[in-house]
Amino acid sequence: MEENKNAGLLSGAPYLDGLGAAYASSSRWFGVDHPSAPNYVALLSGSTQSVVGDCTPPGCGPYPAASLGGQLTAAGIPWVAYMESMPSPCFTKPTAGEYAEKHDPFVYFDDVLHSGCADHVVPYPGVDGLVSALDGPSAPDFVWITPNLLHDMHDGSVAQGDAWARANLAPVLASSWFRDYDSTVIITMDEGDNNGGASCCGQPAGGPIPMIVVSSADAGTGSVAITGDQYGTLRSIEQEFGLPLLGDATDATNGDCLSLFG
Repeated sequence: MEENKNAGLLSGAPYLDGLGAAYASSSRWFGVDHPSAPNYVALLSGSTQSVVGDCTPPGCGPYPAASLGGQLTAAGIPWVAYMESMPSPCFTKPTAGEYAEKHDPFVYFDDVLHSGCADHVVPYPGVDGLVSALDGPSAPDFVWITPNLLHDMHDGSVAQGDAWARANLAPVLASSWFRDYDSTVIITMDEGDNNGGASCCGQPAGGPIPMIVVSSADAGTGSVAITGDQYGTLRSIEQEFGLPLLGDATDATNGDCLSLFG
């Protein structure tokens, strides 16, 4: 999950642009609101809940609503959310160095906080640790990664974010986890950075965001004419794992990219 760049405005990101061309990408995907936190919460639960601005718990939440993390746990599906620069597992303070809680939606929900949070929401172990986990005998079926504020393009440049993506994703795509199984990698953003916070022209308020889907099934596809938003991303992931659709993920008009998955 990257930060604050509009679809089509990743000039200076040759690695990510290359992935979009080599696999599949849509320039008609949108954030649902501004600023960051509502989009993260929406992607995880099908609703922005009551999040306004970049409010973090306990100012807003934690919420009793069901979330993707809670669904995966209840279904017995192994999962992990890696947070770069998080100082300790299930850390629940607004900031710590380059870690920002507003970019960690899992700790906004009771069904994660009270059900093995420290096992699931953990500091990012670096690319070597990531690939080792993916290629190991206890590999998680679902992985989320939030880079830190320098590497997600929030405080750092597009070039820094692209370099981080190359260093951390290229080894994943070369791993047995990707090569030998029907694996899928999604690279997207929380919100576009120039939409003003108001819905315009029939588009969701969060503005257009990059949406890149990397899988063996969509290799060579390039640009695809599909439209959706954070709710559509959640819908696709929940369908892949056979989970009930949450909130606005039930509405097919919010998009569906499942056909691009491995």
